Amino acid sequence: MSEKMSQESSIESFDIESSPLKEVYLLLGAKTPLELSNKYTASEQPAFKDRTWNYDDSTQIQNVVKNILESVDENQLEESERFWRNQILWFWYHHAISAAGWMKDKEKQKQFSEIAVSFGEEHINILTKIMYLLVHDRVVEAEEWSKSNQDDPDYETAAEMLSNYKQFGELWPDLEAK
Repeated sequence: MSEKMSQESSIESFDIESSPLKEVYLLLGAKTPLELSNKYTASEQPAFKDRTWNYDDSTQIQNVVKNILESVDENQLEESERFWRNQILWFWYHHAISAAGWMKDKEKQKQFSEIAVSFGEEHINILTKIMYLLVHDRVVEAEEWSKSNQDDPDYETAAEMLSNYKQFGELWPDLEAK
């Protein structure tokens, strides 16, 4: 993330009225692009944590936000808005990979992982890359990627995904059913 993006939290005012993303700012009660990202994350986390997060449910807040964000041409946005819009969309696709796994839809996992990694290195994390490699059955590359990122804060989660995939053929198996 660029220093400009990380310092955005100090912005006192942002003109949401002239933003092409005005609808989503108002929906989430955000005043800046960074706050939009933070409020998005806070709004979708409960459904993700309790595994009710469903990419097919058009009424769930994360899907409403995603659809609005994708309807706006990112070239109409200034740099900070574009960055945080893409961060939110990356996060949506990142979580959609897991949700597709819960729904036992490997094709959707592949589709979502390809889009998630397309947001580039400034947005993806170790978990996105591990999921992408594993759902594409690239286990050796996933092992190498995992080993090369042992200092990452999400390393243990990535290692757990890798272990689950090698043992059960899934990122997050329902261990009670196995």
